[in-house]
Amino acid sequence: MPVSIGFVVLLSTIYLHAGTHRDFQAGKLLDVSSDERLVEGTTVKHAVYEVQLGDIIYFARGERIHVHSGDVGHGLVVGDAVQAAIEGDNLILQRPDGKEIKTKIIQRKRADSGTP
Repeated sequence: MPVSIGFVVLLSTIYLHAGTHRDFQAGKLLDVSSDERLVEGTTVKHAVYEVQLGDIIYFARGERIHVHSGDVGHGLVVGDAVQAAIEGDNLILQRPDGKEIKTKIIQRKRADSGTP
């Protein structure tokens, strides 16, 4: 009996780990800014990440910014390479410490080809 319980726990762990695997790709962090929105009479400020993956630039709204939030970019440096994954309408960014930032894509646009 204990062997079958251990087997079930092992399979559950493998399944959960496999379910969180993301297909990250190399991109470039172009900017980290913020936007303000009025929500039920209260002004709410969120981080906005601008990331280029291939020839597409993604603008994605991140977590709410509080007065003493500190580093909104969580260690990410504008202009540096960043690992990112697209999951539906979400852009997932990998922080330098290995943790992830889940953001909501609010705009996509083609990168300027540089030719008039």
